[in-house]
Amino acid sequence: MSTIDIHFDKKIDNSRIVREPDARCRREYMCLTLLGAMFVLGILFYAWQQYQWIQYGYRIEESHRQIEELAEVGRQLRVERATLANPQRIDSIARTELGMVGPGAGQIVVVETDFGSTDRAEPVETLLARREFAGNTR
Repeated sequence: MSTIDIHFDKKIDNSRIVREPDARCRREYMCLTLLGAMFVLGILFYAWQQYQWIQYGYRIEESHRQIEELAEVGRQLRVERATLANPQRIDSIARTELGMVGPGAGQIVVVETDFGSTDRAEPVETLLARREFAGNTR
């Protein structure tokens, strides 16, 4: 035989009940929330440092690549300058393309300066300043 079970739903209205906040639970909630926030901020800070480290590595590699490219361009320009400054090449171009000839006897004039003999080349400003200073003391 089977028994019949009857269940009655009792409607309970708890809307008028006011619970006092539990200070201990609230404190635990705030502590856990702050602890979780600090953990997340720590992870974000660590991830940001790693990202910056990788970015700086990329920048350093790019700088090294640019240095190598500029060094190669500098080598090519030095070779080109040496090739273009070759006296035999300049003489050949002057004679063939420009129709120039070598100087004849008596065409070479040596210009003497009254700045004194110098073994090394000095800038023009230094020589002029020395000349002006010597002119002021007379």
